[in-house]
Amino acid sequence: MNPETSDHIDPFQAAHWDLVPGRTAVVVIDPQNDFLHPDGWYAKSNVDISHMRRVIEPTIKLLVAARAQDVPIIWTRHGFRNEHDAGAFFKLRPFLRDGGLRQGTWGYELYEGLGAREDDWYVEKSRLSAFFNTNLETILRGLNADTVLMAGVLTNQCVAATSKDASFRDFKPIMVEDCIGTTLPHLHDPAMEMMQVGWAEVTTLEDTLEQLSRFRQLRSPG
Repeated sequence: MNPETSDHIDPFQAAHWDLVPGRTAVVVIDPQNDFLHPDGWYAKSNVDISHMRRVIEPTIKLLVAARAQDVPIIWTRHGFRNEHDAGAFFKLRPFLRDGGLRQGTWGYELYEGLGAREDDWYVEKSRLSAFFNTNLETILRGLNADTVLMAGVLTNQCVAATSKDASFRDFKPIMVEDCIGTTLPHLHDPAMEMMQVGWAEVTTLEDTLEQLSRFRQLRSPG
């Protein structure tokens, strides 16, 4: 075939997954006080948390819409007991040596006001990916989830790692961009592009809400 006469084919296809009633779950990654609260360890350590805090209101809207369509909610929390179980991440974040992300502390708990419920699902993790040494895959399989809407922090760290591990397990990850933030905003867009051309759909809250609103219609017979 002559490349000069053949139709141009873009070698990179952006991911797109349809949301399906009964096959969708929401995973909210690490929306903890130490990350999001002005009195949390990150803010007290002079880390700019403004880009992470932008996810709060959009995430609330996402979860309200998801609950209205009976979409299950899974929360993850990142933390450790001390330097012995924290891994290499501990060495890369010297401001955590004296505290922060410690299991059993206020900073480890979910940010109040996001709407977490007792009957939601909860996953405890100590590494970037929420699939590593946890029961997240078991939960998703048990819920019959195929497509996973993702929100939370940090874009280029736990969110990216979890979404990639989701694709390794043949789940279809969808990144709700408005609901995802990081400590280094200049890495947000490149990380999103990396995920979009690699393994995950990147979409807006508006589009997600519109898709969720059609769930009841899709369930209706005829």
